[in-house]
Amino acid sequence: MDSEVRIKRIVLNRMERCIVCHHQFHSDDITVISREREMWTMLVECTDCHARNFVAAVLNDGDPEEAHLALRRLSEQAVQGPGETASTEIVTETPHVEGSDPVSASDVVDMYEFLETFDGNFKALISS
Repeated sequence: MDSEVRIKRIVLNRMERCIVCHHQFHSDDITVISREREMWTMLVECTDCHARNFVAAVLNDGDPEEAHLALRRLSEQAVQGPGETASTEIVTETPHVEGSDPVSASDVVDMYEFLETFDGNFKALISS
């Protein structure tokens, strides 16, 4: 099995479904953006609602901080058009899922604070 198939399978094991519409992801939904020796960056796009997620796969002894910065750069580039400067406000329209409450500013702040200290270990998070 080649490395791209293996990496995509790992990503699919951790990101089974779209968090917006719950569509199940498939390997075709993942596009490899860049491949470096110790880190790959990928785009996972939902074919139903078109929600996009940037993913960094840190390989071997890669630097997780470098992956975090790469994802931040990708997110900023996705928001900007050519020649534009980064905006401090991101406005998007997402489809409403029946039976769900809209995400509030407080929810965003809570998630930001959680992610500041989250080490990426989902197994430990789920088992606690």
